[in-house]
Amino acid sequence: MSKYMQIDIRLIPFYERRFKEEFPRIAKLLEERSYRELVEKGVSLYELADTLETIALSPHTPADLKEAISPYVSRIMEVKEVAREHLLARRLNELDQALYRMEDVFEDLERAL
Repeated sequence: MSKYMQIDIRLIPFYERRFKEEFPRIAKLLEERSYRELVEKGVSLYELADTLETIALSPHTPADLKEAISPYVSRIMEVKEVAREHLLARRLNELDQALYRMEDVFEDLERAL
């Protein structure tokens, strides 16, 4: 690695409209589960994956909500792991493809809520 320079590859959120407008049902879920700051900040879907997993696994989450979101959260986490591997290996085309798949699952979750 260079002594004076570093390579920085990171995922940043990009929403044409605010997150709450793009995903109102997911935003409501996050706000109800005390994650309002994530909604207001508009973090990336990649970052939200871990929060959704926390909600799905929490003993404080109502059973009907767990049942509704768990299949989607499992798929999101599977895609996130693939995306993480591509990110670490700097395979940017494959990472982009994985992120599109993650967006698709988030859109599916939004419709299911």
